[in-house]
Amino acid sequence: MYRVTHQFFFSKRSVYLLVWEPRRGVQQCQVEDWLKLLRLRVGHEARVIIISTYAQSGQHIARIDKPVLQRDFGEMIVGFHEVDSLVDDPATGEKVGIAQLKQTIAETAQEFNQMGVVLNKAWRESRDELLAIAQPRISYTEFTKVCSSHGLNDIATKTLADLMHDLGYIVYYSEDERLQDDVVLQPEWLTKAIGFVLEDRTTQEQDGILADDHLEEVWYNNPADGKTRYPSDLYPFFLRLMEKYDVSYRLEDGTGSLVAQHVPQVRPNLPWLPEKEPANNRRRIATVCVMEESPPGLIPWMIIRTHDYIYQRHEADGKTHRLHWQKGMFLRNKNHGEAMLELRDRELHLYTEARWPTYFSNLLQQTLQKLITDTWPGLEGRYQFTVPCPTKQQGKACTGRFAIPALQRFHEEGDETIRCQKCLTKQNIEQLLYGLEIDGTQNKLEQALQELTKIQQTTQEIQQNTQETQQTTQAIQQNTQETQQTIQVIQQSQQELESRLANSVMNIMQAIASESKHGPRLFTIEPRQGNWRRWTQKAYRLHLWCEEPGCEHPVYEVGKGVYDFKASREWLEKLAPYANLIAGVLKTLTPIAAPAANSFFGEEFMKASDLQYQLEIMKELTNSLLSKDKLLMDEPTHLRESSLSQAQRSGILALHSFLRDEDPYHQRLGLRRFSTYTGDYLWLCEKHYQQRQSKMPQF
Repeated sequence: MYRVTHQFFFSKRSVYLLVWEPRRGVQQCQVEDWLKLLRLRVGHEARVIIISTYAQSGQHIARIDKPVLQRDFGEMIVGFHEVDSLVDDPATGEKVGIAQLKQTIAETAQEFNQMGVVLNKAWRESRDELLAIAQPRISYTEFTKVCSSHGLNDIATKTLADLMHDLGYIVYYSEDERLQDDVVLQPEWLTKAIGFVLEDRTTQEQDGILADDHLEEVWYNNPADGKTRYPSDLYPFFLRLMEKYDVSYRLEDGTGSLVAQHVPQVRPNLPWLPEKEPANNRRRIATVCVMEESPPGLIPWMIIRTHDYIYQRHEADGKTHRLHWQKGMFLRNKNHGEAMLELRDRELHLYTEARWPTYFSNLLQQTLQKLITDTWPGLEGRYQFTVPCPTKQQGKACTGRFAIPALQRFHEEGDETIRCQKCLTKQNIEQLLYGLEIDGTQNKLEQALQELTKIQQTTQEIQQNTQETQQTTQAIQQNTQETQQTIQVIQQSQQELESRLANSVMNIMQAIASESKHGPRLFTIEPRQGNWRRWTQKAYRLHLWCEEPGCEHPVYEVGKGVYDFKASREWLEKLAPYANLIAGVLKTLTPIAAPAANSFFGEEFMKASDLQYQLEIMKELTNSLLSKDKLLMDEPTHLRESSLSQAQRSGILALHSFLRDEDPYHQRLGLRRFSTYTGDYLWLCEKHYQQRQSKMPQF
């Protein structure tokens, strides 16, 4: 069974039996490897009974270092047992060791939460009937019919489905609208289908590209197994599940999928390497994620989760090569720079290069953290992000590492330097942290916004003057070239400022991430009559915004995203701290988002100047509603700690409560929730939501 398919069977509330054969030995049976895998995938909640076979009929003694395993894996290991299925035990009437093993399993399972709670008879009967169905997969409608026949309502049916999924009986995802219509009753059937893909030689020869026109060969005419045939109506479902489990991602043109397990072994030629100096107008920062153990499949999983940034190179032979390999990947994030990630033993090296590479670096770090949390909970607290020592001795980089949290603490306490414990060289803490600390102060954000506005105005003036002075003389042509060079320099500065702003906004949105699951975060509010100076009137209009990063905009669908309502001053005062924060965020976003939205939807979709004025007034008037104890002078302090103030949290809760009362089924919202690889939720308009959906083949 492939490691990538283990996730179908792992469950926290389970007792695992790790069976090994003394004749082959502990190492050959990979006892410690399996224990490490269980710890990574399930965490310390896993409970394992280690069982040796052939206790009496074998010729070898069960030699296993129990104290060392118990020291390394602690309470995960319940005990050690010896069994023999070939020899009877007269005392128990069973085979040797089986009775004692059953007793240990029962005692261990008894300690789990909810164990011993009586399952409702209707639920039990529904479960038993469902598991007796011979079909490997049924629709959720069929699942509902079975439950309904036993008296279960819609809520009880969904709860039972989620419980059966958690316990490993079925595979079902109620929260994923692409998969919520299908229920897999036999996980092994699904594992086999994915195994066919992982064994496919053609996909491997194509550097991981599984073409849609090859699916029939893999799933219906598989030469390795002439018995199991999967009909073509299952293929979109399988492809979506493979995306769900980070096995593959769909190609942009919708003609196939890339299976990360099949990417090339050898690193391709890259645009740059970390050993070389970056270009003059760019800089590079390095981060190393140091792990106590390297989780299996880290790079293939990371390739899938960063596929939006995959660097594609078109070769002279007409082929497109994606720059990823078994140990790493090379990425590009539009104007925000490029990155190289490579796994070296138990260290994942991350290098980002750009005019201001911090934003892309932070984005990739958050993606990695979310991947570890989702996939290897046993690694939590056993890895850390560090800065590598920049010293080189005899052409080789020093292996010293500086933990980022420690550097930040030292810097806050006034320390200026720190000595590397490997090469003993003193390093400047600010230089080590440069580009890694959160740029959280509102003053810096405002300064960056002002600089960006000036740059945009200057660029427009230069371009306008250039158009007005277009003449055929050589002098004017030379002046035009100089002007274009000036514009290029300005555009590079604009890229840097856009990355700075994007990083600041990302930090703010991360601070609100826990609330994003329950409702949108961005909105504007105004008096219905349009008299901004009469804020105490009772009729207001609330307009929700799409949260597509870099293209944030008001909901555009007619009759969607807009709510006219009456409110008391008390309610407005409760909303004001959060509304004030969001007004500042949108004011910051508008210079970047407006051009992007106009490019996506059409010119004049968003008028930045009008929105800027509206948001400035909204911010001023929400300030007037804030009492002195709620008007926080150092708001970024909370944001650096990835949290909102209590007043701000009360404000967003008031917003979500209002939306639940006004629109309980989200029929007028005009937004759909989308989960990201960084652990955040985005509320997107229909066009941006569909843009993020994979193109699936039709059969």
